[in-house]
Amino acid sequence: MRASAVACLERGGGEEVGLLLFQMLLFYYNADALHISGVWSTDKVYTFLARFAFQKTSVAEIEGTRGYIFGNISSLDYPFNSSIRMPPATLVIVDGEYVTDLYGNASRPVQLFSESSNGSHFNLWQAETARCQAMFSRINVLAWHRKCSPKAKMDFLRQAPCTTGGLCSEEEEPSRVQPHSQFTFTVQDRRQPRFWYLSLIACYRNLTTCQWETSALPRPNQMSEGNDTTTALQLPQRMPMRMRYDIWMVNGVPRLQDYYRFEHQFSFEYHDIFEIYLTFGVLYLFLGVILHIKYKGEYEPLACLLFAHIWLSFVAVTLRASHLAAFAFDGEGASSLFSVGDVAGLTSESLLIILVLATADVGFPILPAELSHFQQKVRQYRKRQYRRVISATSFRDNESTSTATTTHVGGHTRAKEVHLPPTAATWSVALCRTEASVAKAVASAAQMVASTSVGSLTFTVYGSEETENANKPFLFCFGLFKCTPRRMRIFLYLGSMLTVIISIELALYIWAMNLTGAVKLTSIE
Repeated sequence: MRASAVACLERGGGEEVGLLLFQMLLFYYNADALHISGVWSTDKVYTFLARFAFQKTSVAEIEGTRGYIFGNISSLDYPFNSSIRMPPATLVIVDGEYVTDLYGNASRPVQLFSESSNGSHFNLWQAETARCQAMFSRINVLAWHRKCSPKAKMDFLRQAPCTTGGLCSEEEEPSRVQPHSQFTFTVQDRRQPRFWYLSLIACYRNLTTCQWETSALPRPNQMSEGNDTTTALQLPQRMPMRMRYDIWMVNGVPRLQDYYRFEHQFSFEYHDIFEIYLTFGVLYLFLGVILHIKYKGEYEPLACLLFAHIWLSFVAVTLRASHLAAFAFDGEGASSLFSVGDVAGLTSESLLIILVLATADVGFPILPAELSHFQQKVRQYRKRQYRRVISATSFRDNESTSTATTTHVGGHTRAKEVHLPPTAATWSVALCRTEASVAKAVASAAQMVASTSVGSLTFTVYGSEETENANKPFLFCFGLFKCTPRRMRIFLYLGSMLTVIISIELALYIWAMNLTGAVKLTSIE
């Protein structure tokens, strides 16, 4: 008896150039579509349906790591019975080694397969038949067939359409067919993950000669009313024939899909992609919140660019994760959300490039109250600052300002601001009443020189108790290092981010371990 619908390939080797071109042409077509459905007609000759990477099969969990291709393909126009009529098409599942034979010959002009330049119907039919034979020249030896290749081991083919309300003719063991399906392919590869390609081809095998013939054109002797003596079953009289297909391609047996929800519907190269987007979404969220707290509403143009980049990136990964979460359940997802996420991601990347170009020369203002964007403006700003401090001091020495009073409350020294004339300065400078404090402020201002960084213009004189409280470390630092309030905020932010990330990774690891144990237990039972 034939092995149960298992295509087990143990081949290595590199991909051919034609396969690489084929993959490039079809990269955007198949993407990560697993649940495919639609209408197909035999006059289309060849249609590529999907590409899917099945994971490496593990001997310990063989049922949970196999690949499954199952679904329905039925006649759209009228009820069809494969025991009376010959199915005019073939559903083919092959790996990269054989897909070039199918695609390469299907893409060649039909005139290259014709031995005559005559454009008669018979010559065109012969050319299409020669194309079919070239497409299946290598597969014909390996693919199992009940009559023509009973000793072959590979299960590559299904005749299409299947009998209405029944199974496909190749399904010998109905128990191996997935529920509510007409056919089931089972793929296992114990060496490595591998891409597999699903196609619909308007070719069928003549049961009398075991040769491939085309159904894209009516058979010449079938156009007459006489009986066809070259094949045991007649082709459908209505040609071309339309059929509807609804096919799933999954990793792992479908009845255990809840145990590995975010791997079952995904091709192997997309495994764990949902967790990756989710992790980056949490990181972008934390980064945005931390920067908003840091800036405290003091937003400069470059800071706005940074915030726009962070939040657009957060929106992009959130939309993509939403699509993948829906995809994990129905195999289709919300492609519109993924497209909007792509647009948001491209926009955020563009803003990041603009930000990098704008800050490549002078750097980014980490503290917007202390830094400026351009070096020339920094120098000008620094000179104005120095002149205003000197003007304020001179104005007070000439007693043109109001008298500042000093009060002592609980050992604290409070300095009242000196009122500056509108022409001297645009902000207040905190100066002390005592002559010693004024002299100290003037001396500090005189020592200020032009540089690329900008210092604060506010001079505040603290009392001894205030200075001691400002520099006093927190108690829970245990004296190991100096814990200022600013450092403690940074440590709290970083600690919170690390705690959340480690918690998410640990939860995912525990969840995966529990699911693996459940799959093993189910396999044993």
